[in-house]
Amino acid sequence: MSVDIGQDLVLIRQPRSPELGDYDWFDFERDGIQVGKSRCRIERDRFTVFSIMIYPEYEGHGYARAVIGHFQREHPLIIADRVRFSARAFWTKVGFSAESIDRYVWRRGP
Repeated sequence: MSVDIGQDLVLIRQPRSPELGDYDWFDFERDGIQVGKSRCRIERDRFTVFSIMIYPEYEGHGYARAVIGHFQREHPLIIADRVRFSARAFWTKVGFSAESIDRYVWRRGP
């Protein structure tokens, strides 16, 4: 499944498979070139992001922000789990609140 999320970005969800583990993987492409990926888990009542990575040569273009914005439009509760110290500012900028030292949460307002 692929979705155009703006900024010429296409989000491609990879089907779950034993070799990829119990995760939902998303690739991010721009003009047919993969610029990043994310490891998540989609559950009935929440969406958990375990990692989001934009390849170094494509950083600084707002791609991660665009991907998280898409996830926020699609899911009412998102958990960023195992957040690295160096990524805390990013999660705060996209509207998440610290729940613990390495777990940030975003909930859609009423």
